[in-house]
Amino acid sequence: MEGVILAGGQSSRMGTPKELLTIEGRPLIERTWRLLDRVTERCIILSNHPERLDMIPDKVPIYPDDIPGQGPLGGIATAMRVAGADVLIVVACDMPALTEEVLIRLCSHAPMLETEYDIIYPVWRGRAHPLCALYHRRLSRMAAALLSDGRRRMFNLIDGARAKAWDATPYFAPDPFCNMNTIQEYERFQKGERL
Repeated sequence: MEGVILAGGQSSRMGTPKELLTIEGRPLIERTWRLLDRVTERCIILSNHPERLDMIPDKVPIYPDDIPGQGPLGGIATAMRVAGADVLIVVACDMPALTEEVLIRLCSHAPMLETEYDIIYPVWRGRAHPLCALYHRRLSRMAAALLSDGRRRMFNLIDGARAKAWDATPYFAPDPFCNMNTIQEYERFQKGERL
């Protein structure tokens, strides 16, 4: 299993690169990499700004999106092309409450991707989180076809694949999948107010 960190977004609403915001004394991108590094054999990062990521060890490959501006699905399609493993755990770089326990529980479902499913994504209190999910590389062609048709929504891929929703609600409180899009949300999180 390979870890994939999506850090290719524009951070337009944030006004500053989200991956560099500090959580628990570390930039978010480094915090996310350290979590994935503990639960996967290898980790890669999708970023169109590798010059920002000098805190990431040289052993971690950093790839630009094959076609910039395609959103998370574009990053996932690139990851499926360059990854060395069939099963990918894909995580967005802007989840400040993510924990190792969450990733371990999610990864425990990976054997189901061998034959039964193509995607396993968590749901917390009815909200789906496809940017902290397991994907099989067999979806590579489908992802590329969707992008070429201009269909960039993550649920275009999920709806066309054998996808399983994992209800993570009973295991975690508060929401471990929350993300930050504005500086106000970041400040609230830093004060201990969960998003």
